[in-house]
Amino acid sequence: FFVNYSTQGIVKLKTSSQDQALEIVRRRIDEIGTNEPNILKRGNDRILVELPGLDDPMRIKSLLGKTANLTFRFVTNDENDRFGVEKLKFENGLEEATVSKRIIISGENLLDAQPKMDTQANQTIVSFTLDRVGAKRFGKATSTGIGKQLAIVLDGKIISAPVVRDTIASGSGQISGGFTFQTATDLALLLRSGALPAPLEII
Repeated sequence: FFVNYSTQGIVKLKTSSQDQALEIVRRRIDEIGTNEPNILKRGNDRILVELPGLDDPMRIKSLLGKTANLTFRFVTNDENDRFGVEKLKFENGLEEATVSKRIIISGENLLDAQPKMDTQANQTIVSFTLDRVGAKRFGKATSTGIGKQLAIVLDGKIISAPVVRDTIASGSGQISGGFTFQTATDLALLLRSGALPAPLEII
């Protein structure tokens, strides 16, 4: 049998997605700290953003156009993984890896994310803190997955896939991926503000 949304259900879904997107756009704009932003709904599928005196409009467009859907998943060679597998490209576009569709933690489990300098490796990273549920899942996955690669996937591309060296039970961790301080700052901002319910097309 088939299940279809009613017309009323579709309208409600669109309205809900637009309201959620509006809130996340507002959070991202507030994080950047622009002066007197004007953010309004237009119809049932558009959001108007007015930012007077903006210095870097391309950066804002880039930040608002990213869904920022983050997941942590294990790299696997098992094509019969019971959760299913998929091949994903790394952000550099040169490599790819097969990852399990099983999500260990997602962006919803993040309490905070901040750009930091890793003085030992002399590189910029994004440090993150997990909620209680995320910390428990992360601890369990890293304790049973020592020696495996854990892919950090953002909007369908792998940022990095570090090998799990030890159990991470602290509820915090870090993401590295050849960031500049600006790109780490922007990624942390996106992760703090949450993922959009659907991609936004910048007009």
